Amino acid sequence: MTEDFVKFLLDPFNVFLILLLISIVAYFLHKDRLLKWTLAIAAAWFLLVSTPLVPTILINSLEDRYDPVVVEELDDLHAEYHIIVLGGGHGFDERLPANSLLSSNALGRLSEGIRLHRQLPNSKLILSGYSASGRTSQAEMLQQTALLLGVDKENTILQSDPGNTYEEAKVYASSFRRQHPVILVTSAAHMPRAVIMFEKFDIHPVASPTNYRLKGSWKEKKFGLPSMGYISHMNSGLYEYAAIFRSRFY
Repeated sequence: MTEDFVKFLLDPFNVFLILLLISIVAYFLHKDRLLKWTLAIAAAWFLLVSTPLVPTILINSLEDRYDPVVVEELDDLHAEYHIIVLGGGHGFDERLPANSLLSSNALGRLSEGIRLHRQLPNSKLILSGYSASGRTSQAEMLQQTALLLGVDKENTILQSDPGNTYEEAKVYASSFRRQHPVILVTSAAHMPRAVIMFEKFDIHPVASPTNYRLKGSWKEKKFGLPSMGYISHMNSGLYEYAAIFRSRFY
């Protein structure tokens, strides 16, 4: 319950709605001073979180920490790398193939993992993620999609139990320790937290981020009209920093 409440408050749009609700209450109670201040704060907050400047700075501060792997720059191209693809969500629909059931987040992570796997002949794909519903796990859905895209099944290893990044790191470390060099694949904004989690278990991965929220000229944009997209960026950034802070207590 506490975690859900924190997530609720980390959503900038929810904060905006709370301020509006307070303004409505102040209006009916004839609290003119409170009404004036809450409307001013709500307007300022909305502009802050829905225009490019602050969300762009926040997301760039996460996404710019690591660059995607350039395979030619790795120390040993013939080592048996473990390419860990973290779970990113999926749905269920019997009409659709596995690749259409993966979220765009998960599909982006898997495509990056397959890119690296194709260039590293001795590598294995470690596909991770549980099932909240008790049906096909995220790891299994990733594997099914990988097979559809031409990956050999013997080159995949499943981690079907972990339900979050901390557990994904813990399960991998308990299974393999430091037997293999590790390349970690996840979304760029999530990568700093993911690396911290793996390092807690003495796994020091090479980071290969994907699913960049900001690319090209969008990374430098400072001014623009309000957009729900920027609110989403702000939400993601705030959540990641809150989760990084929380990771200190694991």
